[in-house]
Amino acid sequence: MAASSLSLVDTHAHLDDESFDGDRSAVLARAAEVGVTRVVNIGYRPVRWETSAALAAGHPGVSVALGLHPQHADEFDADLIPRLEARITVVGAVAVGEIGLDYFRDGPSPQVQRRAMEAQLDLAIRLRLPVVIHQRAAEEDCAAILGDAPVGLLAVLHSFDGTDLLAGLAEERGWILGVGGLMTRASNEPLRAIIARYPLERLVLETDSPYLVPSGTRDRRNVPANVPRIAARLAGLRGLPVDAVARVTTATAEQTFNLPSERTASLDGGSEHACTTVLPPPDPARRDD
Repeated sequence: MAASSLSLVDTHAHLDDESFDGDRSAVLARAAEVGVTRVVNIGYRPVRWETSAALAAGHPGVSVALGLHPQHADEFDADLIPRLEARITVVGAVAVGEIGLDYFRDGPSPQVQRRAMEAQLDLAIRLRLPVVIHQRAAEEDCAAILGDAPVGLLAVLHSFDGTDLLAGLAEERGWILGVGGLMTRASNEPLRAIIARYPLERLVLETDSPYLVPSGTRDRRNVPANVPRIAARLAGLRGLPVDAVARVTTATAEQTFNLPSERTASLDGGSEHACTTVLPPPDPARRDD
């Protein structure tokens, strides 16, 4: 099969997830075939920092972001920030995240989530790294915390599904919205309206693999090879050619995350078990609807 002429970046994936243990290399190879040349893999709790780092070590096209997801904020303690900073430095993480607030399901208290979020925001500011924000059913609190952050903070609002409240703050601050499977759902017309008018140069593409499968996709497991579907939907929404959307969103991803050039990056290499370590059971709190 001929390689795609597009150059795309999946800015948010979880390819160290157990669902990829049997075919991880094939998933990455298929992504490269359709033009997805680089992936940002998210290590969202300490055990995932290690699996994400191992994955990136075997695949030059994979970069990592490291942080503590709000649904795991009960793992936050006095040692977490020093440990996180050390891993970010050693691994060469391109962002802090994903961090934020998630009130949708039972989990750590809002107070615990806010404390973890604020501490990690401080770390991102100190390290001069972008921060990847997870927000679900917590828009007002999330906007309040982010609104108090220094103007120099660069936030990427992962899988954005907020309202004009958060979108307005993001546009004012020059922040990035992550566009993925949520935009494709028939019920999300208000979200599409926001994305249709948000500055194109402030948008990036993502899958959140293996979660948030785009509408119209048969496989219940999301994969980076679905990024062209997202690009096509965004192009249709904006009335632009797909290659224009690819060019702009890829440039934004490269600049935001300081990604390696396409010439030096590769999703090939490694093995199915390159990121294997002893993991806890799959997270029931992850958003997969």
